[in-house]
Amino acid sequence: MAQRLDTLISATRGRGPRVGILSMYDVENNAVRILAATLRQGGHAVTELYFKDWISNHIDPAADVELENLLKLMEKEGIDLLCISIRASAYYQQAKVITRYVHENSSAAVLWGGMHPTLMGPQCIEDADLILQGEGELALLDLCDRLRDGEDVTVTPNLWLRLDDGRLVKNKLRPLVENLDTLAYRDYFSHDNKYFLWGKNVAPGDPMHGDPVFQMMGSRGCIYKCSYCYNSTYKKDVYPGQKWFRVRSPASMVKEIKENRAHWGFKRIRFDDEVFNFQYDWLVDFCKVYPKEVGLPFEIFIEPKLVNEERMTMLRDAGLVSVYMGVQSSERVTGHLYDRRVKNQTIGDIAQLYHKLGVKPHFQLIFDDPVSTEEDRRKLFEMISTFPHPFDLYLFSMTVFPGSELNHKLLESGIISEYDVEGANAKTFYQHRINLEYPRPTEETFWIALTQMLSKPFVPRPLLRGLAKSEFLKQHPWPLIKMAHAANYVKMGTTAAKMAADGEMTKTLMRRWASFDRVITT
Repeated sequence: MAQRLDTLISATRGRGPRVGILSMYDVENNAVRILAATLRQGGHAVTELYFKDWISNHIDPAADVELENLLKLMEKEGIDLLCISIRASAYYQQAKVITRYVHENSSAAVLWGGMHPTLMGPQCIEDADLILQGEGELALLDLCDRLRDGEDVTVTPNLWLRLDDGRLVKNKLRPLVENLDTLAYRDYFSHDNKYFLWGKNVAPGDPMHGDPVFQMMGSRGCIYKCSYCYNSTYKKDVYPGQKWFRVRSPASMVKEIKENRAHWGFKRIRFDDEVFNFQYDWLVDFCKVYPKEVGLPFEIFIEPKLVNEERMTMLRDAGLVSVYMGVQSSERVTGHLYDRRVKNQTIGDIAQLYHKLGVKPHFQLIFDDPVSTEEDRRKLFEMISTFPHPFDLYLFSMTVFPGSELNHKLLESGIISEYDVEGANAKTFYQHRINLEYPRPTEETFWIALTQMLSKPFVPRPLLRGLAKSEFLKQHPWPLIKMAHAANYVKMGTTAAKMAADGEMTKTLMRRWASFDRVITT
């Protein structure tokens, strides 16, 4: 490792490193694009590498041909520092595979960054030459500047590395970026050194350019502390005492949208913030500027406690057409397990409000948790059965991230083992979104199948309520599973047809959906 670091230092002095930033299984990766834009703004050579993507409900491990193509691209672009973005712990094992292959076949140094290296530093530095913790834009720029200018890289804030005498250098984190408006915009269009690697194919260009939905973030962090989320750990343990939730100005957000819109005609915006900013003065400003300067329909992620009619009406009038909101589970489980205390009645009232305003909701649910009872699942089903159509359901299988409050809670209580924590296993690779074929208790499969059909307006609710009383189906749910699959295919087919008619059925979506043996519930 020390020799690789020495080689990197000597080879890049004066010219700076030729950096490759690799996103695993996520062509939508915001972090990679912001990191790349920051380095380009600083005068450094950067190649963006989008390595594979998820298909429906399955993620395939790296194939030999894909690793070979990655190495060929690294040689073509002259990459001597490969930075791997590990945004989720499920990708840790694949990061090891890629790193080992690069180490065995090139002299390039490998840096890991992202959530997993930030929370699991001692584990990650055993495989990577360097790891970068916390927010990475200014830290990575600092590292590249030091390499170019011949300065000491071992004192770079946020950086961990091992020296040739075996000592581990662990530098402290620099403060969080307070003014997000100062950061570079993501770059989708102005550079050629971008590639999407998939199977035998290597496609040049940004894989998201031309998509009908422009995805962006107007904030960082979150104001809540849900136990399953990385945000709770970052706020409490990684950046204690600092303002974790920060917001861009509406003017900055509008400027980024307009710059990108000049290069392709996307049809709507999706703000991918953990929770869309609901501070009143900011919201008034946004709702004034956005319709005038952009005027496209948009979608947001929101938390139930923030929803009220005045603010939702302001957003609807500004162009809001749909919302993504976590319901998670029954009132008891959501409060007890996930530290999200919202009453069922409140969720029901919010569903009615969305219907009244003409805003389509996408409700997110979590199943496969170790504490839900049949009564919890029945109450969740009954609550959702009161929601007015139209709405969508996003059903997720519970994932335990290392370092999260959920991880500590379940391990300390003995409910799970270390193997159940993401990173030690890779459950996300085969069961992130719910698939009814997954081996779970039959009673839970019964309630999942019933619940997911509630979002289909063509499935009569009196029928579903009647089936919910069947003790036979509870013990033998396979007829119900087939019915749920059929309803799912009908909905997916009509949705796909409408998207195709509207010109929104992209190659990315076709690639992700065209795998019927791995179909997810919706």
